[in-house]
Amino acid sequence: MQELQRNFPGLKVEGGSYTPPVQVQYGIRAVRTAQVGAAAFFFFGEQIFGALGRRPPPLHAQMHENKMLTVGAIYGLDVIAQTMKAINAFEVTYNGHLLHSKLATSAFPQPHELAAKLGSVLQGEQRQGEQQPAQEAQQA
Repeated sequence: MQELQRNFPGLKVEGGSYTPPVQVQYGIRAVRTAQVGAAAFFFFGEQIFGALGRRPPPLHAQMHENKMLTVGAIYGLDVIAQTMKAINAFEVTYNGHLLHSKLATSAFPQPHELAAKLGSVLQGEQRQGEQQPAQEAQQA
């Protein structure tokens, strides 16, 4: 980061979240639903099954006998959802040009590589900017 700012003064660096793929989003929702379901079953299982005219399954009694295991399991579901959400994306773009993709390379970028790629993109944009007035003059 510092090398980029040193080589390109005035460069604005921003970060943001990366949306996981759709199948991962559905997986996260499924795990969250299981988490809420487990908590609801623990706290309201007797009332729910009583309203249905049935006895709670033996699992409900086991959950109440070992509350720490139940809390640990519900917390474990949270850890799974958070892990699924954290896909470790690190994408570096400039004006729509992809400079580095951690998703594609499985590695963080080296600052000197980013500086070189950004320099070539800027040179290409500068050349395009110089060519446009010349083309407009030829058309006139």
